Amino acid sequence: MTSAGEHPGHDASSTTVERRPVTIVVPIYDDLDGLLACLRSLIQHVDFGIDRVILANDAGPNADVIETAVLRQIDGHRGFEYHRNDLNLGFLGNCNNVVLNLDHSGNDVMLLNSDTVVTAGFLDEMAAVLDLSETHGVVAPRSNNATIATIPHLRRNLHAPMTLSRTSAVHAAVAPLLPRFTIAPVAMGFCFLIRRELIDRYGLFDERFSPGYGEENDFCLRINEHGYASLLANRALVFHTGSTSFSGDRGPSLRFAHEKVLIERYPHYVGALQLYQHVGRDPVDRFADAFLPGDHTSRIAIEVTPEATAEALPWAERIAVGLHEGIALTVLVPRSRLAAAKAAIPSATVRDISTAREVFDVVVGAGAVTSLSRLLRLNELAPRLVVVDADMPRDARWARRVAGSQEEAVRRLSREYADHRVASHTVESVVEALHVMSASRIDVETLRRRWSRLIDIGAAAGLTMYPKRATLRRRAALLAASRTPRITRWLRSVFIRA
Repeated sequence: MTSAGEHPGHDASSTTVERRPVTIVVPIYDDLDGLLACLRSLIQHVDFGIDRVILANDAGPNADVIETAVLRQIDGHRGFEYHRNDLNLGFLGNCNNVVLNLDHSGNDVMLLNSDTVVTAGFLDEMAAVLDLSETHGVVAPRSNNATIATIPHLRRNLHAPMTLSRTSAVHAAVAPLLPRFTIAPVAMGFCFLIRRELIDRYGLFDERFSPGYGEENDFCLRINEHGYASLLANRALVFHTGSTSFSGDRGPSLRFAHEKVLIERYPHYVGALQLYQHVGRDPVDRFADAFLPGDHTSRIAIEVTPEATAEALPWAERIAVGLHEGIALTVLVPRSRLAAAKAAIPSATVRDISTAREVFDVVVGAGAVTSLSRLLRLNELAPRLVVVDADMPRDARWARRVAGSQEEAVRRLSREYADHRVASHTVESVVEALHVMSASRIDVETLRRRWSRLIDIGAAAGLTMYPKRATLRRRAALLAASRTPRITRWLRSVFIRA
């Protein structure tokens, strides 16, 4: 064991808050450049008057070089403690060894990947969220690369590079609009703050997940069965490079094998993740990329249903031609109409609606929205909804009114929750409405009201289901993928994401 000198060094600040101290554990294996960037950020942003850092070198292939560089980096900075394992323990074993055998401080514990860069105030905010309730067990920050903790999680332009500056800008824009924390099924292990008493009571990582992947999810789900929550601290930001520990096919193979263990131990896990996306995640979070577009292009989608008349495609083309420069139009159609739509609408991007993975600034429901499944789909595509629904005289015949009562109810809902309704299908009226909507600000309260109401209606109607266990198809795919690393990516695209 080596401790850094007692010189004050470059402490981020003096002790200014009253909270429980934290021991930050950084497991080290390789990737020296990433590690040094992590250490520089810790030196800058950790208050060593409160907290301490333990660095654990896991005897990787370049252990000597890394040790020399690390000791040089932390020399003169108090609050660092350095250990080197005699043998490689693997990521999970390294974490367990430090937390259970080497750290005798009694502090809460943060496990921090060596490929991270922390930012100002991250630890104070995460510790504050942990301390808000005795049932708060684990806290993770937001990040550029951390699955459900990623911000922006969904993107407007899938072809634009996802940079650290972009994540930082979007986070700064939406963090004040988000709740201070979000309760999630699991917290992300790249930066994982744990209440110490839970480790003392329930242990840390299960060796079944050695050498790594899935161990943090297992811990979160295990403590949740005892009533403790995992949270995302929405005002804390930590950058993360991502999987650098396992190269080639080993990483995907481990992920698949360990995911299979998770869904066997916790059958509700898949449903919990889906429920979180709809009910747990704030819609501002879902559409975060639209709150700070980052370009001068407004991205609008028009959805054309299978029932739409033959005139719908030329109508969409005339709208595309009539829009101002700076508006990018995407026409979403069912796969059965894709070829015809591409031929009829050369002035816009035409996509199969089932493959749409991005979010838009505005979505347009062309024609009366009379299907609840369609309304739910529009709700998930953009933070602003425009309905093109002309007024029609009410049919006086009760037989017709009874037969169409369900469709009429959905139509009323679509009008109630739309940000804007266009009462005419003329190209001029729709183009004018889209110009207005593309320049308007997102109304957060309208968005939240629409989102929560429609999600609840979909669940009550049985259209939105949260499975109580993973399907046999998914479990079989995971088993095959874990045993056949060379086809893991193909299996994921064909079976798991289908």
